[in-house]
Amino acid sequence: GREPGLSERYDIVARGHEHTVAKYCTLLGTSVAATILREDGAALRYLASRPDVDAGRVGCVGFSGGGARAVLLRTVHDAVAATVVVGMMSGFAEMLDRHVAPHSWMLFPPGLGRVADWPDVAASRAPDPLQVQYLRDDALFSPEGMRAAHRRLRALYELAGRPEGYAFRFADGPHRFDVPAQEAAFAFLARTLGGEATGAAGAGGA
Repeated sequence: GREPGLSERYDIVARGHEHTVAKYCTLLGTSVAATILREDGAALRYLASRPDVDAGRVGCVGFSGGGARAVLLRTVHDAVAATVVVGMMSGFAEMLDRHVAPHSWMLFPPGLGRVADWPDVAASRAPDPLQVQYLRDDALFSPEGMRAAHRRLRALYELAGRPEGYAFRFADGPHRFDVPAQEAAFAFLARTLGGEATGAAGAGGA
C-alpha cells in the first residue's frame, strides 16, 4: 500500500492528543478555538505594530484549519481588513452525517451551533471583504454543505448592503491550495487592500 505522507503521519499522531487538549481546555473554562485565537491575535497585534507594516491594510489567508483560524481572527479583530478562506466552509447541518470526525476541535467551539452556523461566523464582519474558495471534490465537506454555505454568505452580504464584498471561487479538485488558488487569493487581496498581483485565476461558477 501507499506510505502516508508527512502531514498524514502528523495527523495520525496528533489526533488523539487534540482530544486531550480539548478536555483540558474545557476544564480551564476555554476551548481549543479560543486558545488558538488568542495566539493568532497576539501575532496580529505584533504584525500591526511593526514600522514596515501598514496596519490599515492587513489581510489574512487560511487554508483548511488555517481557514478556520482566519474566520475566527476576522470575527474578533477588526484589524483584519480582508480575508481569504480556502477549503474550510460548509453549513454545520450538512456535516453531521459524515464530516465531523475528520475535523479539528477548532471548528466546533462549544455552544456555537445553538446560536450560529459556520458561514454566519464567517460573515459576521460583512461587508468587509471576504473570499471563499471551495473545492468541488473536497472529501472533508459535502457538495451540499459547500453550496449551503455559499448561499448563506451571499444572502448575508446582500443583507449588509454590499454583495460584492463576498467573492467566491468553485474549483475542481481535492482538498488543496494549489498555485491557481494562491493566485486568486493574492489577486483578491491586491484588489481589496491595494497592491499588485499577477496571474490571477478566474472564479468558477457554483
